[in-house]
Amino acid sequence: MGGAVVTDPGRTEDVDLRPVEGDDTFEDLFRAHKGYAYRLALLLCGGETATAEDAVSEAFAQVLPRWQAGGIDDFGAYLRRAVVNQIKRTFLRRGWQRRTEALIDLQPSYGPEDQVVRRQLLWGALRSLAPKQRAAVVLHYYEALPVHEVAHVMGTSVGTAKSHLSRGRDRLRELLGENP
Repeated sequence: MGGAVVTDPGRTEDVDLRPVEGDDTFEDLFRAHKGYAYRLALLLCGGETATAEDAVSEAFAQVLPRWQAGGIDDFGAYLRRAVVNQIKRTFLRRGWQRRTEALIDLQPSYGPEDQVVRRQLLWGALRSLAPKQRAAVVLHYYEALPVHEVAHVMGTSVGTAKSHLSRGRDRLRELLGENP
């Protein structure tokens, strides 16, 4: 496959996207993982599309040099960690302050309009969680990661991850008006 080493960071055609080992190029890995990484970032940042897009772009940019050096065994797991770290950095830089939204008390329903409203309520509730609680809830329930992997991805102990997960669940129940 063709490609060259980066000679000018502003010129993407000079980036070497050849793998060190294996058959996948970085372009193949990007295509395979970009949707997943974006969905994860979108959930972690509370639905802010621009923040999610920036985080995914930065995560892929950070992963590229390590991948070129052959230092990544599991690309998906490494990218997931990079996305989580990028979202954390984004919130730290901003001095993230929790937002609250008025929540409407709804009766359970199965109509499409009600599903849209409930989804919006859930987005609002997720946005109001502290970033670490949101990360724990998203990684455990959306990504279906066991607690010890949530702890690893978040860079915390298992006990701390359990605490963030428990507090996040409790807060979501409170915000959504659901009983345990």
